[in-house]
Amino acid sequence: MYSTFLALETARRALSAHQKAMEVVGHNIANAANPGYVRREAILEATPPYVAAQGTSFARTGAIGTGVEVAKIKRIFDGFLEGRIREANVTLGYWEGLEQVLTEIESVFREPSDVGLGEDLTRFFLAWDNLSSRPEGTPLRAALVEESKTLASHVNRITRSLRDLSSDIDVDLSAKVSEINSLAREIAAQNHEIVKVTAVGNDPGDLKDKRDIAISRLSKLVNITAFETEGGGVAIQIGSRDLVREDFAYELVYESGSLPGEQLDPADVEISRILWKRDARPVDIKGGDLAARLEGRNERVPEYYNYIETFITTLCNEVNSIHRSGYGIDDPPTTEIDFLIYDHEKRILRVNPQFDPEVGGSLSRIAAASTQHVGDGSVAFAIARLKEELVMEGGTESIPGFYQNLIARIGVATRNSAHMVEVHEATYRQCINNKDSVSGVSIDEELINLTRYQKVYQAASRFFTVVDEMLDTIINRTGIVGR
Repeated sequence: MYSTFLALETARRALSAHQKAMEVVGHNIANAANPGYVRREAILEATPPYVAAQGTSFARTGAIGTGVEVAKIKRIFDGFLEGRIREANVTLGYWEGLEQVLTEIESVFREPSDVGLGEDLTRFFLAWDNLSSRPEGTPLRAALVEESKTLASHVNRITRSLRDLSSDIDVDLSAKVSEINSLAREIAAQNHEIVKVTAVGNDPGDLKDKRDIAISRLSKLVNITAFETEGGGVAIQIGSRDLVREDFAYELVYESGSLPGEQLDPADVEISRILWKRDARPVDIKGGDLAARLEGRNERVPEYYNYIETFITTLCNEVNSIHRSGYGIDDPPTTEIDFLIYDHEKRILRVNPQFDPEVGGSLSRIAAASTQHVGDGSVAFAIARLKEELVMEGGTESIPGFYQNLIARIGVATRNSAHMVEVHEATYRQCINNKDSVSGVSIDEELINLTRYQKVYQAASRFFTVVDEMLDTIINRTGIVGR
């Protein structure tokens, strides 16, 4: 009689266990398209057998099985593959961030194009060349002033745009730091919940999935290392310092430095920094989007800004040095005067107002001649010749060549960063594919498991019915004769 009840309990356990297994399969299928989901597997184990007593000892042989149960819901997770994904994400985040910064810098210069500074520079020297052939011509002098004003305006737009870009990167960096702090708090809160759920023996798989997604987003922003602690929590470090430990998150702060060209003395330039809020120590930023934007803010934009400043300063010095030696066609002839003026404090280039009729100047003051003879255009010709003169980089480059080399440097850097994005995107995708082959959901495989569990469930149900009929016979029919 007891063995019949034991069989009934075995059947009940089989039904319960395989129903739970089918629920796990259903959960997998429901999340098959969820990119952050890690496949689950119901681990079935035989329950402890029933050992019948014989006198004062127990009969070890012939113990009766008591069925099956779901020992645990296993999360099919490979920590090594997850670590590889995070490493790939850090590198990819860096190159994507740097590509975006360099693309923004490239857009400031608008080169190569018909509306770039290079074309304005060509027209500027051409205007001087034209004036050298007819130095007494008022229309040619007016054209020179207009081309010069266009050149100055374009130069000013570039320097202003580079400073604005630095300010925009400041805003972006501040937002990125806030996002890191938010993700750190989110991970710390999830740690707290996971440890609580694990402590009472429940499965925190879905919470771990959400935490892994947050860690993945964090790894795109900054170089991190993550490792699991006792109780199911995850510790996250930047460099050798904790960002998250158990259920506590440490915050970062962003400190903006000087804008390009803001300090006349290079020794006074302050770089932008990311600091630990708790003690104001610098954060060891070596990868991720944050590192790329810091590099753009502290190195790339100031570097190109300094190139443009060198270009402006040399252009002004060389043009003015020749122009001061010449004479205008006014009476008495104007001499010893600069043609271009660069305000180093305000960082503005302009044509000397003495030559601009719109502000009360006179075109006749432009010094195109080296003598006071009518028709002498030697000074204008000498300035036009600056287009070919090697006056930059220690006498190795011309002014237009220096600018074109700058554009080439930016273009090469941008193309290289775009190529590195493609390379590391492929590496990251391969890491994701490797993870999916282990942790991803295969619909075909899940349908096979579903069919297997369903058949066992049906068999257990049939077994339950048979045992129930046996009990009915024993309880209700035993001793009844003639029916």
